[in-house]
Amino acid sequence: MALVSPAQASGGLFCEGEGGSADIAMGRLVVMQVLGASVEIGGITYSTGPERGEGEPFAVGQAFAEGDDIMVDFVDPNFEDIIVSLRVRFDRATESFVGVLRSQTMQVDVTCMEG
Repeated sequence: MALVSPAQASGGLFCEGEGGSADIAMGRLVVMQVLGASVEIGGITYSTGPERGEGEPFAVGQAFAEGDDIMVDFVDPNFEDIIVSLRVRFDRATESFVGVLRSQTMQVDVTCMEG
């Protein structure tokens, strides 16, 4: 019998809070892979490509899932600076992910739902 925790599901993650949101498409087999994303934080929108909507270009620098934690860093197209980071943990009481979406100038508390 295999048990799957919420952080090991496939699909996407939509996070939002006052001043920011993130929409991340993910694939999960043995490891988590971010397939694309769009993020709005502090009035600036970022996108991994036109299929994810308009926005300043950014790329996935690294993405990890460990236990109930998901951690994603998005970088500039030259892979020189981290532009946006997402750190969330599954909260069993609310059955949602909660955490922080952070840019170089702003931090937003977010709640996330899988979809």
